[in-house]
Amino acid sequence: MGELVGLVPHHQLHDPPRRRRDRHPAARTGWRPPIRHRRLNPKENLVRNDIGARLARLEKLVQTMLRSPKLVNASLEDGALDVYDENGSLRAVIGRQPDGTSGVTAVNGPRPPVPSPPQVEPVLGGVRITWNGGFASGEPAPLDLVRVQVHVRKSADEEPDVQWPTTTIEAASGASVTVAVNHYGPVWARLVAVNSSGTPSAPSAAVEAAARRAATDDLGNGVVQRENVAAGAITADLLHADAINGKIITGATVQTAADGPRVVLNNARLRAIGTNGSAIGMEPNDTYPYIYWSSVDGTNQAFINVSGSSTADANIGINSGTFTDPDDNGTYRWRTFFGHDFYAAERITAKGSKPVGGRLYLGKSSAHVQSGLGGGSISLTKGAASVSAASIRAAGVLRADNVSMGMATITPVANKPTSITLTGGNIKGTNFRAFVTPNTSVPGKTVVGVGVTGVSSSGLTIWVHRTNSTQTQVHWMIIGED
Repeated sequence: MGELVGLVPHHQLHDPPRRRRDRHPAARTGWRPPIRHRRLNPKENLVRNDIGARLARLEKLVQTMLRSPKLVNASLEDGALDVYDENGSLRAVIGRQPDGTSGVTAVNGPRPPVPSPPQVEPVLGGVRITWNGGFASGEPAPLDLVRVQVHVRKSADEEPDVQWPTTTIEAASGASVTVAVNHYGPVWARLVAVNSSGTPSAPSAAVEAAARRAATDDLGNGVVQRENVAAGAITADLLHADAINGKIITGATVQTAADGPRVVLNNARLRAIGTNGSAIGMEPNDTYPYIYWSSVDGTNQAFINVSGSSTADANIGINSGTFTDPDDNGTYRWRTFFGHDFYAAERITAKGSKPVGGRLYLGKSSAHVQSGLGGGSISLTKGAASVSAASIRAAGVLRADNVSMGMATITPVANKPTSITLTGGNIKGTNFRAFVTPNTSVPGKTVVGVGVTGVSSSGLTIWVHRTNSTQTQVHWMIIGED
């Protein structure tokens, strides 16, 4: 049974503590209280001295303590009790929570089973989704189930995002929810179970459905009453259930919404305004009617306009929004213009539309590229081309059909001019010039001279005069001219 700690000695259980004589009042007076003796029963004296009886009483007391509730008078003082499973994983926190509240928080709960596939049916402008409260493969409902998420997706294989459910079903026994759909194409519904630990299940199988369009039966007779229509809101002699026939709406602004994304129509323009504030509009009443695209803040516009010098013209100009050149602080825009049998792409001033900078012009029989005022240009006309610039540089090999060049080898007769004739060329031009030079380190001494004769489109004759008969290489070039 082990050592019993804290037990009171037997004599202290029956005999009161004795007072010290020096503390009793009689100690000072000499008076002594009479001593009275009580005769003990022999059986009583035997019980007091029976160690076996004492041990039996103590054993009974210990068993009573062990059988009594351990937490009958216990409490948690500004703390919490953590509950772990057999693997040592935290499952719940009872008492004071990390955010200062008190209660029971489930942690690390097992993943819920997959909900059974939903039942989906079309309704007016949406779909109704029903969960029967069951789970796939007959799995029992988990005791920590808190809700079932409903996800409406655009395709059957699109995974649900548990952070953004379309709606939820809070009843553990199942329920129905209606989801609005802004189109009549197919949608797919899937369900995800979530437990009190926030752990989601795998998604259920996807079920396809589509929203139902409104039919005649959806609007019964007498639904719209006279008092529901503002005075003067409808001005027509005859109204049909499906249209207003033969009437013109004047002097009004028609818009699909008061603000936000909307279409606005009045007697001057038509605008479509997006969610971010940008707009697309038509201005048919301008001198040059145009369609425009505005920036998000509405301060800048790109546009396509129609122009011409006569009423039969329909020239098209495509204009970018304006921008500022940091070098001269000028304001410009880019314009592409389709005019009378010509095309131009150019940088123009925002005011006055004056070309400033690079420009491309295409005509019926010509083309012109200009880098800007004082810069270079390339002009192409029928049968001719010209390049004008302060400096012209070819990044690679420059080739032309009116230039031909090469190298010829001549074995001369010593001290006698010797020639070689080259033919087979097709050099462009009317008049031809030739240039030759020997490949030698003894010009004027051993190589006395070189020359040409018979220069033409097909070739030339090269002459070499040297004092010995050593083979001599001669570089040559023919250039054709107009």
